[in-house]
Amino acid sequence: MQNTKEKKSLWVLPWKYPESFLIAFALFLASLGIEFITGTTVPKISWPANLVSIALLANLSLLLYLLSKKRAVFKWFYSVPASIAGVTLFVVPSLLLALIPQKSSDSLFFLYDVTSSWTYTIGVVFFLIILGTVTIKRITKLSKKNIGFFLNHFGLWLCIASAHLGAGDIQKLNMYLEEGKTTWYGIENGNRTEELNFAIKLRDFSIEEYPAKIAFVESSTGEIINQNNKPLMIDPHEGLQFNYKDFDFKIDKLLMSSAPVMNRFEPVLGMGATQSLKILKSFNEKVDTIWISSPSILYRQEMHQIDSSTIMLMTKPEAKRFLSEITVYEKAGAVYDTIIEVNKPIKIAGWKIYQTSYDETMGRWSTKSILELVKDPWLPSVYLGFFLLIAGTFYLIWTGKRKEDV
Repeated sequence: MQNTKEKKSLWVLPWKYPESFLIAFALFLASLGIEFITGTTVPKISWPANLVSIALLANLSLLLYLLSKKRAVFKWFYSVPASIAGVTLFVVPSLLLALIPQKSSDSLFFLYDVTSSWTYTIGVVFFLIILGTVTIKRITKLSKKNIGFFLNHFGLWLCIASAHLGAGDIQKLNMYLEEGKTTWYGIENGNRTEELNFAIKLRDFSIEEYPAKIAFVESSTGEIINQNNKPLMIDPHEGLQFNYKDFDFKIDKLLMSSAPVMNRFEPVLGMGATQSLKILKSFNEKVDTIWISSPSILYRQEMHQIDSSTIMLMTKPEAKRFLSEITVYEKAGAVYDTIIEVNKPIKIAGWKIYQTSYDETMGRWSTKSILELVKDPWLPSVYLGFFLLIAGTFYLIWTGKRKEDV
Protein backbone atom coordinates (compact mmCIF):
# COMPACT_ATOMS: atom_id res chain seq x y z
CA MET A 1 0.00 0.00 0.00
CA GLN A 2 1.51 3.32 -1.09
CA ASN A 3 1.88 6.08 1.51
CA THR A 4 0.15 9.14 0.06
CA LYS A 5 1.24 11.43 2.89
CA GLU A 6 4.03 13.65 1.60
CA LYS A 7 6.72 15.07 3.84
CA LYS A 8 6.19 18.79 4.35
CA SER A 9 8.96 21.01 2.96
CA LEU A 10 10.64 23.59 5.18
CA TRP A 11 9.08 27.08 5.13
CA VAL A 12 5.84 25.84 3.58
CA LEU A 13 2.84 27.15 5.48
CA PRO A 14 1.70 26.46 8.10
CA TRP A 15 5.02 26.77 9.91
CA LYS A 16 5.61 24.13 12.56
CA TYR A 17 8.36 23.43 15.12
CA PRO A 18 11.37 23.32 12.72
CA GLU A 19 10.61 26.78 11.30
CA SER A 20 9.73 28.19 14.73
CA PHE A 21 12.98 27.08 16.36
CA LEU A 22 15.00 28.20 13.34
CA ILE A 23 13.48 31.69 13.72
CA ALA A 24 14.25 31.69 17.45
CA PHE A 25 17.81 30.49 16.80
CA ALA A 26 18.30 33.16 14.12
CA LEU A 27 17.18 35.84 16.60
CA PHE A 28 19.59 34.43 19.19
CA LEU A 29 22.49 34.55 16.72
CA ALA A 30 21.50 38.08 15.66
CA SER A 31 21.50 39.23 19.31
CA LEU A 32 24.94 37.70 19.86
CA GLY A 33 26.15 39.42 16.69
CA ILE A 34 24.88 42.81 17.86
CA GLU A 35 26.50 42.28 21.24
CA PHE A 36 29.92 41.34 19.88
CA ILE A 37 29.94 44.01 17.14
CA THR A 38 28.84 46.90 19.37
CA GLY A 39 30.53 45.67 22.55
CA THR A 40 27.81 47.38 24.59
CA THR A 41 24.76 46.46 26.58
CA VAL A 42 21.23 47.53 25.67
CA PRO A 43 20.65 51.19 26.60
CA LYS A 44 18.03 51.54 29.32
CA ILE A 45 15.03 53.64 28.39
CA SER A 46 13.09 55.76 30.84
CA TRP A 47 9.79 57.61 31.01
CA PRO A 48 8.04 58.30 28.69
CA ALA A 49 10.01 56.23 26.13
CA ASN A 50 9.32 52.99 28.03
CA LEU A 51 5.57 53.67 28.10
CA VAL A 52 5.66 54.34 24.35
CA SER A 53 7.60 51.07 23.85
CA ILE A 54 5.01 49.09 25.82
CA ALA A 55 2.21 50.67 23.77
CA LEU A 56 4.06 49.84 20.54
CA LEU A 57 4.49 46.20 21.59
CA ALA A 58 0.79 45.91 22.41
CA ASN A 59 -0.23 47.53 19.12
CA LEU A 60 2.21 45.36 17.17
CA SER A 61 0.58 42.24 18.62
CA LEU A 62 -2.85 43.64 17.69
CA LEU A 63 -1.65 44.43 14.15
CA LEU A 64 -0.25 40.92 13.69
CA TYR A 65 -3.56 39.42 14.80
CA LEU A 66 -5.52 41.62 12.38
CA LEU A 67 -3.13 40.76 9.52
CA SER A 68 -3.61 37.04 10.25
CA LYS A 69 -7.17 37.37 8.99
CA LYS A 70 -5.82 38.33 5.56
CA ARG A 71 -2.49 36.52 5.28
CA ALA A 72 -1.94 32.99 6.56
CA VAL A 73 1.72 33.60 7.42
CA PHE A 74 0.72 35.85 10.34
CA LYS A 75 -1.28 33.03 11.95
CA TRP A 76 2.07 31.60 12.98
CA PHE A 77 2.39 34.28 15.71
CA TYR A 78 -0.39 32.68 17.77
CA SER A 79 0.46 29.07 16.95
CA VAL A 80 1.68 26.56 19.55
CA PRO A 81 5.12 26.13 17.86
CA ALA A 82 5.68 29.90 17.93
CA SER A 83 4.70 29.99 21.61
CA ILE A 84 7.14 27.20 22.50
CA ALA A 85 9.93 28.88 20.53
CA GLY A 86 9.19 32.22 22.22
CA VAL A 87 9.22 30.65 25.68
CA THR A 88 12.54 28.94 24.91
CA LEU A 89 14.19 32.15 23.70
CA PHE A 90 13.04 33.90 26.87
CA VAL A 91 13.72 31.10 29.37
CA VAL A 92 17.28 30.20 28.28
CA PRO A 93 18.77 33.63 29.19
CA SER A 94 16.64 33.63 32.35
CA LEU A 95 18.21 30.31 33.38
CA LEU A 96 21.68 31.78 32.79
CA LEU A 97 20.67 34.66 35.07
CA ALA A 98 19.77 32.16 37.80
CA LEU A 99 22.76 29.85 37.37
CA ILE A 100 25.67 32.23 36.73
CA PRO A 101 26.71 34.89 39.29
CA GLN A 102 26.14 38.30 37.74
CA LYS A 103 28.92 40.90 37.74
CA SER A 104 30.13 43.96 35.91
CA SER A 105 31.87 42.90 32.71
CA ASP A 106 33.27 44.48 29.56
CA SER A 107 32.24 41.46 27.47
CA LEU A 108 30.12 38.30 27.53
CA PHE A 109 27.12 40.30 28.69
CA PHE A 110 24.80 37.41 27.81
CA LEU A 111 26.50 35.43 30.61
CA TYR A 112 27.48 37.96 33.29
CA ASP A 113 25.08 40.89 32.78
CA VAL A 114 22.06 39.04 31.44
CA THR A 115 19.31 41.61 32.04
CA SER A 116 21.26 44.26 30.11
CA SER A 117 22.29 41.94 27.27
CA TRP A 118 20.93 41.93 23.73
CA THR A 119 20.13 38.20 23.95
CA TYR A 120 17.84 38.72 26.94
CA THR A 121 16.21 41.88 25.56
CA ILE A 122 15.47 40.38 22.14
CA GLY A 123 14.19 37.23 23.86
CA VAL A 124 11.85 39.33 26.02
CA VAL A 125 10.56 41.38 23.06
CA PHE A 126 9.95 38.28 20.92
CA PHE A 127 8.20 36.52 23.80
CA LEU A 128 5.99 39.56 24.52
CA ILE A 129 4.97 39.84 20.86
CA ILE A 130 3.99 36.14 20.74
CA LEU A 131 2.26 36.27 24.15
CA GLY A 132 0.40 39.45 23.23
CA THR A 133 -0.85 38.03 19.93
CA VAL A 134 -2.03 34.81 21.59
CA THR A 135 -3.82 36.80 24.32
CA ILE A 136 -5.60 39.07 21.81
CA LYS A 137 -6.74 36.08 19.73
CA ARG A 138 -8.33 34.39 22.74
CA ILE A 139 -10.06 37.49 24.14
CA THR A 140 -11.77 38.18 20.78
CA LYS A 141 -13.78 35.01 21.37
CA LEU A 142 -15.30 35.84 24.75
CA SER A 143 -16.18 32.85 26.93
CA LYS A 144 -15.85 31.89 30.58
CA LYS A 145 -12.78 29.79 29.80
CA ASN A 146 -11.16 32.58 27.80
CA ILE A 147 -11.63 35.07 30.65
CA GLY A 148 -9.31 32.97 32.84
CA PHE A 149 -6.89 32.56 29.93
CA PHE A 150 -6.83 36.33 29.37
CA LEU A 151 -6.22 37.14 33.04
CA ASN A 152 -3.39 34.59 33.15
CA HIS A 153 -1.63 35.62 29.97
CA PHE A 154 -2.22 39.37 30.17
CA GLY A 155 -1.02 39.34 33.79
CA LEU A 156 2.19 37.60 32.71
CA TRP A 157 2.61 40.03 29.79
CA LEU A 158 2.14 43.03 32.08
CA CYS A 159 4.61 41.67 34.66
CA ILE A 160 7.40 41.06 32.17
CA ALA A 161 6.83 44.24 30.15
CA SER A 162 6.72 46.45 33.25
CA ALA A 163 9.71 44.80 34.94
CA HIS A 164 11.98 44.89 31.88
CA LEU A 165 10.99 48.12 30.15
CA GLY A 166 10.41 49.95 33.43
CA ALA A 167 13.90 49.16 34.75
CA GLY A 168 15.24 52.44 33.36
CA ASP A 169 13.08 54.40 35.81
CA ILE A 170 14.45 52.67 38.92
CA GLN A 171 16.41 55.12 41.08
CA LYS A 172 18.91 54.08 43.73
CA LEU A 173 20.53 56.62 46.03
CA ASN A 174 22.70 56.41 49.13
CA MET A 175 22.04 58.70 52.07
CA TYR A 176 24.80 59.29 54.63
CA LEU A 177 23.51 60.31 58.05
CA GLU A 178 25.36 61.59 61.10
CA GLU A 179 23.94 61.78 64.61
CA GLY A 180 22.39 65.15 65.37
CA LYS A 181 22.45 66.33 61.75
CA THR A 182 19.68 66.60 59.13
CA THR A 183 20.20 65.38 55.55
CA TRP A 184 17.87 66.21 52.63
CA TYR A 185 19.73 64.74 49.65
CA GLY A 186 20.88 61.40 48.28
CA ILE A 187 23.99 60.50 46.32
CA GLU A 188 23.85 58.47 43.10
CA ASN A 189 26.84 56.45 41.84
CA GLY A 190 29.08 58.00 44.46
CA ASN A 191 29.08 61.53 42.98
CA ARG A 192 25.79 63.00 41.69
CA THR A 193 23.68 64.65 44.40
CA GLU A 194 19.88 64.67 44.18
CA GLU A 195 17.73 66.82 46.45
CA LEU A 196 14.76 64.96 47.92
CA ASN A 197 11.25 65.99 48.91
CA PHE A 198 11.95 65.00 52.51
CA ALA A 199 14.76 65.23 55.06
CA ILE A 200 16.01 62.81 57.73
CA LYS A 201 17.66 63.62 61.05
CA LEU A 202 19.60 60.81 62.73
CA ARG A 203 18.79 60.96 66.43
CA ASP A 204 20.70 57.82 67.44
CA PHE A 205 22.47 54.88 65.82
CA SER A 206 22.93 51.63 67.75
CA ILE A 207 24.41 48.18 67.15
CA GLU A 208 23.88 44.88 68.91
CA GLU A 209 26.78 42.45 68.41
CA TYR A 210 27.26 38.71 68.49
CA PRO A 211 29.97 37.43 70.82
CA ALA A 212 33.28 37.54 68.91
CA LYS A 213 34.52 34.13 67.78
CA ILE A 214 37.69 32.45 69.03
CA ALA A 215 40.07 31.78 66.14
CA PHE A 216 43.31 29.84 65.86
CA VAL A 217 45.86 31.55 63.64
CA GLU A 218 49.20 30.53 62.14
CA SER A 219 51.96 32.68 63.63
CA SER A 220 53.97 32.82 60.41
CA THR A 221 51.19 33.90 58.03
CA GLY A 222 48.48 35.42 60.23
CA GLU A 223 45.93 33.21 58.44
CA ILE A 224 43.20 31.34 60.30
CA ILE A 225 43.97 27.61 60.42
CA ASN A 226 41.67 25.35 58.41
CA GLN A 227 40.35 22.11 59.87
CA ASN A 228 38.23 19.78 57.75
CA ASN A 229 38.17 22.50 55.05
CA LYS A 230 36.63 24.97 57.50
CA PRO A 231 38.19 27.88 59.41
CA LEU A 232 39.05 26.73 62.93
CA MET A 233 36.82 29.03 64.97
CA ILE A 234 34.68 28.58 68.09
CA ASP A 235 31.54 30.39 69.28
CA PRO A 236 32.30 31.19 72.93
CA HIS A 237 30.09 31.05 76.00
CA GLU A 238 30.84 30.81 79.69
CA GLY A 239 31.62 27.27 80.80
CA LEU A 240 32.59 26.07 77.32
CA GLN A 241 35.44 23.53 77.32
CA PHE A 242 37.59 22.66 74.31
CA ASN A 243 41.05 21.38 73.55
CA TYR A 244 43.70 22.14 71.00
CA LYS A 245 46.81 20.04 70.50
CA ASP A 246 47.88 19.01 74.04
CA PHE A 247 46.08 21.85 75.86
CA ASP A 248 42.67 21.95 77.53
CA PHE A 249 40.76 25.22 77.70
CA LYS A 250 37.73 26.40 79.66
CA ILE A 251 36.00 29.76 79.26
CA ASP A 252 35.64 31.14 82.77
CA LYS A 253 34.22 34.58 81.93
CA LEU A 254 32.81 36.38 78.87
CA LEU A 255 32.63 40.17 79.01
CA MET A 256 30.69 41.88 76.21
CA SER A 257 31.89 45.37 77.18
CA SER A 258 35.23 45.67 78.95
CA ALA A 259 38.58 47.43 79.13
CA PRO A 260 42.08 46.31 80.18
CA VAL A 261 43.09 46.96 83.80
CA MET A 262 46.63 45.83 84.64
CA ASN A 263 46.82 42.19 83.46
CA ARG A 264 43.08 41.55 83.27
CA PHE A 265 39.85 43.02 81.87
CA GLU A 266 37.04 44.67 83.81
CA PRO A 267 33.47 45.53 82.75
CA VAL A 268 33.07 49.10 81.44
CA LEU A 269 30.51 50.88 79.25
CA GLY A 270 32.62 53.71 77.87
CA MET A 271 33.72 54.53 74.34
CA GLY A 272 36.01 51.88 72.86
CA ALA A 273 35.03 49.10 75.27
CA THR A 274 35.72 45.69 73.80
CA GLN A 275 34.72 42.05 74.22
CA SER A 276 37.07 39.86 76.24
CA LEU A 277 37.43 36.30 77.51
CA LYS A 278 38.99 34.91 80.67
CA ILE A 279 40.20 31.42 79.80
CA LEU A 280 41.67 28.69 81.99
CA LYS A 281 44.43 26.82 80.14
CA SER A 282 45.45 23.38 81.45
CA PHE A 283 48.48 21.25 80.64
CA ASN A 284 49.85 18.38 82.78
CA GLU A 285 47.66 19.49 85.72
CA LYS A 286 49.08 22.99 85.54
CA VAL A 287 46.41 25.68 85.12
CA ASP A 288 47.14 29.16 83.77
CA THR A 289 44.74 32.10 83.46
CA ILE A 290 44.83 33.97 80.15
CA TRP A 291 42.88 36.88 78.71
CA ILE A 292 42.14 37.54 75.04
CA SER A 293 40.10 40.36 73.51
CA SER A 294 38.63 41.49 70.21
CA PRO A 295 39.95 44.53 68.27
CA SER A 296 38.94 47.95 69.59
CA ILE A 297 39.24 51.55 68.42
CA LEU A 298 41.04 52.39 71.70
CA TYR A 299 42.63 49.24 73.08
CA ARG A 300 45.17 46.82 71.69
CA GLN A 301 43.87 43.38 70.81
CA GLU A 302 45.03 40.81 73.36
CA MET A 303 46.13 37.44 71.89
CA HIS A 304 47.64 34.28 73.35
CA GLN A 305 50.59 32.40 71.87
CA ILE A 306 49.67 28.74 72.36
CA ASP A 307 52.96 27.45 70.96
CA SER A 308 55.60 28.57 68.47
CA SER A 309 53.26 28.13 65.49
CA THR A 310 49.79 28.97 66.78
CA ILE A 311 48.05 32.04 68.21
CA MET A 312 44.59 32.09 69.80
CA LEU A 313 42.63 35.33 69.45
CA MET A 314 39.14 36.85 69.24
CA THR A 315 37.88 38.00 65.87
CA LYS A 316 36.15 41.29 65.17
CA PRO A 317 32.54 41.00 66.43
CA GLU A 318 29.81 40.67 63.81
CA ALA A 319 26.76 42.92 63.96
CA LYS A 320 23.66 41.05 65.11
CA ARG A 321 21.32 44.00 64.65
CA PHE A 322 21.81 47.65 63.86
CA LEU A 323 19.25 50.40 63.55
CA SER A 324 18.78 54.13 63.12
CA GLU A 325 16.36 56.18 65.20
CA ILE A 326 15.35 59.01 62.89
CA THR A 327 13.08 62.01 62.56
CA VAL A 328 11.48 62.48 59.13
CA TYR A 329 10.55 65.92 57.77
CA GLU A 330 8.34 65.66 54.66
CA LYS A 331 7.98 68.58 52.28
CA ALA A 332 4.21 68.39 52.68
CA GLY A 333 4.67 69.31 56.35
CA ALA A 334 4.49 65.95 58.14
CA VAL A 335 7.07 65.40 60.90
CA TYR A 336 7.41 62.06 62.70
CA ASP A 337 9.88 59.76 64.45
CA THR A 338 10.52 56.22 63.30
CA ILE A 339 13.10 53.44 63.33
CA ILE A 340 14.78 51.81 60.36
CA GLU A 341 16.83 48.64 60.64
CA VAL A 342 18.24 45.86 58.48
CA ASN A 343 15.53 43.85 56.64
CA LYS A 344 12.84 46.24 57.89
CA PRO A 345 12.65 49.00 55.29
CA ILE A 346 10.30 51.96 55.56
CA LYS A 347 8.49 54.03 52.92
CA ILE A 348 8.78 57.81 52.72
CA ALA A 349 7.22 59.90 49.94
CA GLY A 350 7.39 57.16 47.30
CA TRP A 351 10.88 55.94 48.30
CA LYS A 352 11.64 52.60 49.94
CA ILE A 353 14.48 53.09 52.42
CA TYR A 354 16.82 50.36 53.62
CA GLN A 355 19.38 50.34 56.44
CA THR A 356 22.55 49.10 54.73
CA SER A 357 25.70 50.04 56.63
CA TYR A 358 27.52 52.30 59.09
CA ASP A 359 31.05 53.49 59.93
CA GLU A 360 32.67 50.07 60.30
CA THR A 361 35.98 51.52 61.51
CA MET A 362 34.14 52.76 64.63
CA GLY A 363 32.14 49.55 65.02
CA ARG A 364 29.41 49.76 67.64
CA TRP A 365 30.57 53.25 68.50
CA SER A 366 29.62 54.50 65.05
CA THR A 367 27.71 57.80 64.95
CA LYS A 368 27.10 57.46 61.20
CA SER A 369 24.46 55.50 59.34
CA ILE A 370 24.20 54.63 55.64
CA LEU A 371 20.79 54.19 54.02
CA GLU A 372 19.83 53.05 50.51
CA LEU A 373 16.85 54.76 48.88
CA VAL A 374 15.02 52.96 46.07
CA LYS A 375 12.18 54.27 43.90
CA ASP A 376 10.52 52.00 41.31
CA PRO A 377 7.46 53.70 39.78
CA TRP A 378 6.65 50.59 37.72
CA LEU A 379 6.39 48.29 40.74
CA PRO A 380 2.60 48.76 41.12
CA SER A 381 2.21 47.67 37.48
CA VAL A 382 4.28 44.56 38.18
CA TYR A 383 2.14 43.80 41.24
CA LEU A 384 -1.01 44.29 39.18
CA GLY A 385 0.31 41.78 36.65
CA PHE A 386 0.97 39.24 39.43
CA PHE A 387 -2.53 39.82 40.82
CA LEU A 388 -4.12 39.21 37.40
CA LEU A 389 -1.96 36.11 36.89
CA ILE A 390 -3.03 34.64 40.24
CA ALA A 391 -6.66 35.69 39.73
CA GLY A 392 -6.68 33.93 36.34
CA THR A 393 -5.25 30.78 37.88
CA PHE A 394 -7.88 30.67 40.63
CA TYR A 395 -10.60 31.46 38.09
CA LEU A 396 -9.57 28.49 35.92
CA ILE A 397 -9.44 26.23 38.98
CA TRP A 398 -12.89 27.44 40.08
CA THR A 399 -14.52 26.97 36.67
CA GLY A 400 -12.88 23.55 36.32
CA LYS A 401 -14.19 22.55 39.75
CA ARG A 402 -17.71 23.64 38.82
CA LYS A 403 -17.59 21.43 35.71
CA GLU A 404 -16.57 18.45 37.84
CA ASP A 405 -19.40 19.11 40.29
CA VAL A 406 -21.91 19.22 37.43
